[in-house]
Amino acid sequence: MVSLRELDISHNVLKEMPDSIGELKFLVHLIANNNEISRLPRSITSLRSLQHLDLSENRLRYLPAGLRHLYLLKDINFDGNSLFEPLQDICKGKQLHPILCYLESADRRD
Repeated sequence: MVSLRELDISHNVLKEMPDSIGELKFLVHLIANNNEISRLPRSITSLRSLQHLDLSENRLRYLPAGLRHLYLLKDINFDGNSLFEPLQDICKGKQLHPILCYLESADRRD
């Protein structure tokens, strides 16, 4: 499965994503919407081939600052989460640049 390019685990009532997700080095599309995921594993920042990330309609409160290192990421969706970091308003427009800037500044503050 390490060669997997697309993973759709949406609508499964998942509460967490396994830390082993980071081993999917060739993953381009990760669709995990409509679950109950409350936190992302740190290893998600290892998905350097990731271009599309849909985590809408989950229970996320925080996004890992390391997401800013996913340089190929083009499309994101965090709608329907109660995000505290970065703020929900920043994520609403699905504009990658403001989200990554916020995460980078948060990383520097920490």
